[in-house]
Formats: sequence, C-alpha cells, structure tokens
Amino acid sequence: MCKRHKRFVIFLDVDGVLNTTTTVQKTPDGYTGIDDARVEVLAKTIEKIGGADLVLSSDWKEMKPTDDDYVYLISKLALCGLSIDGQTQDQMYKRGEGILKFLKAHPEIEEYVVLDDCRFDFQKDRKLWEHLLLTNGIENAQFASETPAVEAIVFRDYLKLF
Repeated sequence: MCKRHKRFVIFLDVDGVLNTTTTVQKTPDGYTGIDDARVEVLAKTIEKIGGADLVLSSDWKEMKPTDDDYVYLISKLALCGLSIDGQTQDQMYKRGEGILKFLKAHPEIEEYVVLDDCRFDFQKDRKLWEHLLLTNGIENAQFASETPAVEAIVFRDYLKLF
C-alpha cells in the first residue's frame, strides 16, 4: 500500500494535527475543517525530510472515499501536493495496534513518525511511544517519550522551521 517512498512513513491523525479547537473552517458536513496553513507546514516538512508516505491513522479513515468530508480531506492535501498512500485498520482507541499491524505488513518501512493529539494505546509499545509526536496543531508537536526516536527528533526540528 505504501507506493511512493516506502522508506519513511507518517501515520497521520487529522483532528488535532491539521486543525484545532480554534479552527474556523468547516467540512462539507459541518464538522471542524482543515487549516490550509497546517497542511502547508506538513508538506514543507515532508519535502525537507526528502519525502514520505502518508498513512491515515485518523478516524477519518472510517469514511468512504466518496463521502463529502473525505473528498474534502483529499482535496486539502492535494493543494500542497500530498496524498493518502494507505490507512491503518484498527478498532476504537487501539490506534497503536493498527499502526503496529501496518508496520508488520510493510517490512519495507524503515522509519516512521506518528502524529496524533491523543495517547490512545501508544504507550503499550515502547517504539511507538518513541515515534509519537503529540500535537495541538502540527506546529505545536511535542515528544511523547522522554527518549524520542531519531526520526521524531528530526521531524519535529524540521516542523519548527516553518
């Protein structure tokens, strides 16, 4: 499912990463929208690190590709040259489990970062915890772990440039 880079993957949550409670834009269905500036920060950071695949770990993955809000998400990402390259499969509040399954199914992935505003079950796996950047908007990403993985450190440092 990873098609472009295969080496570096960003597991992307949407709410709390590409928007916050202060976001004024709305989706077609009336939910909190996506901030163009945050998508741009993500795109510039991905460019700076040399490219990455985006794997949707957000609840937005539960939508059908034809749903208005999903089409909206895809169009917002496309404005900055981004696309969804895959998605995790998990049950509610077991987002980490879904990421671990995805990583196991794709051994070609060498490096990854998890962008999420919630802790879910990430702390159950030390490596996931070390790769997690907790966000309140992508520009406010912080390390979850006291000993973050190198990829998380580099990614956050690049985020701070924009």
